[in-house]
Amino acid sequence: MQNQQNKTELNEQTNDKIVIVSVGHHTRLGDILEYAVAGIPFETVDADAFLQGDWTNRKLLFALSAEATGENTLMHLLTARLNEKTCSLEGCICAAIADGAQGGQIHLDTLSLLLAANQAGAAVLARPLLEGDRELRFFSGGKESPFERYRLQARLLVERLITRGTDAPEHPRIRFSTALEGGAAHDWGRAITSMVADFGGEIEDITVPDRTILLCENTDGLPSEKTLSLLSAQGHLCLILASPVTGSDLYTAAIVERACLRGNYMLPPRAVIVFDGKSAVEVLASKREMERVRRL
Repeated sequence: MQNQQNKTELNEQTNDKIVIVSVGHHTRLGDILEYAVAGIPFETVDADAFLQGDWTNRKLLFALSAEATGENTLMHLLTARLNEKTCSLEGCICAAIADGAQGGQIHLDTLSLLLAANQAGAAVLARPLLEGDRELRFFSGGKESPFERYRLQARLLVERLITRGTDAPEHPRIRFSTALEGGAAHDWGRAITSMVADFGGEIEDITVPDRTILLCENTDGLPSEKTLSLLSAQGHLCLILASPVTGSDLYTAAIVERACLRGNYMLPPRAVIVFDGKSAVEVLASKREMERVRRL
């Protein structure tokens, strides 16, 4: 009994620590992190150790430094392994700091990593990404130096990470939203309303819901402005994407960029479900595919 109590206390102490997942060779980012986690319990692991560990119910901060060439080989490997479901992140919540960006590549790579972590069971914090390019031009202005502003923003990100929980309200207010029109929108709305009712909830037409279920259809490779205009609220976001044409990865990235990285939505675990090669009408007509929606 005493051993079990000691194990429980040890687990609770461990879960209070931030896990810094270190990817790349840090120079400036090491100094940024030292300030960001000052006085906060943390542990640091590299990508290999992270993939072999048990990270249930942890706060994860991906610390990412681009290679001098702008390549992000280690990040690609970590993302691939998470997509292969070799590591479970159930109950975790994550954010990232990406340093040394060249162009937009590390931004896209980090977005792919956060989505892979989400599919592995981790929630993604709203506004989860802090980026510093080599010139720190994003942090100019004000009385502080760009470096001081950079590390202050890192500290604020860490504080949001450690204080934010992953639990939704017991009876969340749920909104279904789509840019589709006509019969497809009506039929999907009825199907989602029925599913939510089966779990004891109801769909509400409100501007500030606890959870938004967004249905999109990829017909042009990128979301329309009408679709993006639906992403101005906050709370938890779940995305259902029917993609009859190619480009579902880019479409998903654009939605998450607007909703989560620049917006105020948090992604609950496994928040994105994609139906490649199927239209919204075809998904609705398939019992097997609608069962995937029900699990979402």
